[in-house]
Amino acid sequence: SHLVLQPSSSLCPTSRLAIVSSLPLPSSRLPLLHLNQQFQSATLARTMVSGLASSIRSATESATFDLAGSDAPSIQSTVEDAFSAPFPLSSMIRVTFVTGGGKSSRSRYDDGAARAVTSTLRRLGYEEDRGASCVLECGGCFKSQHDTGRNVYTVVVFPKVTGGGGDDGGNLTEEDDEPLIPTNSPGFKMAVCSKNTFQNVLSTYCPTYFEKRECLGCLEGLLQLEEAIENKLMHGHPLDSAEQSFYDDSSDLKEKHAYAQKETTKHVEDGRLTLDERAALVEMNDKRIETLMKETSSASVAEKLKKALARKQQLISLSNDVLEECSSSYPPPLRHESQIAPLRKKLLPLRALEESSKGRLLTLGET
Repeated sequence: SHLVLQPSSSLCPTSRLAIVSSLPLPSSRLPLLHLNQQFQSATLARTMVSGLASSIRSATESATFDLAGSDAPSIQSTVEDAFSAPFPLSSMIRVTFVTGGGKSSRSRYDDGAARAVTSTLRRLGYEEDRGASCVLECGGCFKSQHDTGRNVYTVVVFPKVTGGGGDDGGNLTEEDDEPLIPTNSPGFKMAVCSKNTFQNVLSTYCPTYFEKRECLGCLEGLLQLEEAIENKLMHGHPLDSAEQSFYDDSSDLKEKHAYAQKETTKHVEDGRLTLDERAALVEMNDKRIETLMKETSSASVAEKLKKALARKQQLISLSNDVLEECSSSYPPPLRHESQIAPLRKKLLPLRALEESSKGRLLTLGET
C-alpha cells in the first residue's frame, strides 16, 4: 500500500517534510544505495592507501610510519605501491614500520601487520638481512626488530634506490651520513650481526683469552653508547642521523656481552692460557682481592672475595710446566705465522738494545 499525501493547508511545510522523510524507499532503490555506500568506502580506503604510499615514496631521509589501525590487506597495498619501484635517491634511507607494541598498545595493531609487510616485500624481491644497515649496499633488504626502549615491534626497510638523486636527495651532507662507528670496523660488525653469527665469530676469530677480553671490552663500550642514546631519548632530545642509525642497526648487545663474558670465564676455568695470559690474570686478580679487602664487610663482598681467592689458587696450580705442555695446541697458529716468525727473531736484538739503553743515549754504532 502507498501513502498518498493530499494537499492540505492544515499541514505546515515542516510537517510535510517530516512525513516525506519517514516514507520507506522503494525496494528497487535499496541495492543502488548499498552499492553507492560500498563504492564510497572503497574509494576512501584507496585514497588512504595511496596517500600513505605517496608519503613513503616522497621521503628523502629516514622516516617512521605507524601502522596502527590498518588491516593486513591495506598494509599489503601500501607496501606494494611504495616499494614496487626504486626510490629516486642517491643515498640510502631507512623506512621503519611500527607493526606492534606491548600490552598497552597491542590492540591497536592487526595481528598480521608484520607478516603483511614482510611477505609483500619478499614478493617484490626484497631479502631479509639482520645485519643490514643504512648504506647503499643494503638496498633491497629489510629486517624485523623489537625496540625494547619503546616496547614496539618494527620492520626496517632499506629500499632499492636508483642512485640518480631526487630533488632533495643531494641535500644530505657528508657529516650527516658519517656513522658513529666505522662500518668496516669489528665493533660495528659485532653490533649489527645476529646473536648466532656473533657466537660463531667469537669462537673463530677470538680463540685466545686476550682476544676474548678485547671483544668483551668492545661490547662494554657499545653498551655504554647504547645507554647514552637511550638516556637522550628518555629526556626528550632528538637523535641525529648517526645516533638513530646505530640505535636501529645494533641488536642483542646485552645478550652478546653476557655470552662473551661466559666464554671468557670458561676459558680461564679450562686452563687454556699462555704464560703471559696467566701473569696478567694473576695481577688483575691480586688487585681485585686488594680492593675487596678494603670494602665494608658484607655477605656479597665475602662471596666475591671467596671467588677471587679460589681463582688465585687455580692460577697458582697452573705451573709453567703445565702451560708449556699445552703450548703445542694453544694458542692456535696465526694465519701468516710462517711470515711473522722471522720478523719476531729480527725484533729480539732491538728489544735487548732498548732494555740496555734505558737512561743513556745510544752510541753511533747502536743507532
